[in-house]
Amino acid sequence: MPHVSVVFTDLDGTLLDHETYQPGPALPALRELLAEGVAVYFCSAKTWTEQTVIAAELDVAVGFIVENGAAVYEPDGSATVFGTPYRLVRRKLAEAAATVGARVRGYGDMPVSEVMRHTGLDADRAEYARKREYTESFIIESGDSYELGQAMAIRGLRLQRGSRFWTAQGEHDKGQAVGHVIARFGDSVESYGLGDYDNDIGMLNAVDTPMLVQLPDGSWRDLPVEDMIRLDGVGPAGWRSGADLVLRRHSR
Repeated sequence: MPHVSVVFTDLDGTLLDHETYQPGPALPALRELLAEGVAVYFCSAKTWTEQTVIAAELDVAVGFIVENGAAVYEPDGSATVFGTPYRLVRRKLAEAAATVGARVRGYGDMPVSEVMRHTGLDADRAEYARKREYTESFIIESGDSYELGQAMAIRGLRLQRGSRFWTAQGEHDKGQAVGHVIARFGDSVESYGLGDYDNDIGMLNAVDTPMLVQLPDGSWRDLPVEDMIRLDGVGPAGWRSGADLVLRRHSR
């Protein structure tokens, strides 16, 4: 029996409802996992500020993998950084967009009111989302995403697709950060991942048991992940099913 079980979870559209940002049926399951000694890490494009606020509101003690794997913050407060400084990411993104004639608009270009309009977040949460340290979330107003991604790659940036925004980031991803955490636990760990969209691919490929919740339209995103479990239930409802699976295996 594994000595440790660890769960890595995306937030928006997975642990949290895509529209309401509430955990619904996932919250009691999350608390049950923690009560049974399962380690849990939020693993999201969200910033450290956003994730700490969410954890405080849910009253849970978890680790944080922030901004698509840019840094790992352990529950004890220690941190490991993999990301590129935010200003450098924005500069390289602007250069890449200009090269291919694309128009992009990132969080750094948007007032709080515009972030609110795109996300449905209230003013405080929209401001937390703008406190980026390593990555830039943006929309493509015109131009080809493939060409933009190629121009970004030349400059050492990765282009990631999320459920609402594109993300520009350095040479890191969720999978690298997840692998770092798993290695810290050692050989006795059983790892699980829960996600919903393309920017979860790295995380899902890095764990022993990858799980995918349904999208709001009831479908599952077609992701290149082997042996992935497709959970019945949209967002938090599917998350609840995944947590039940973890609890069954953890108690064996």
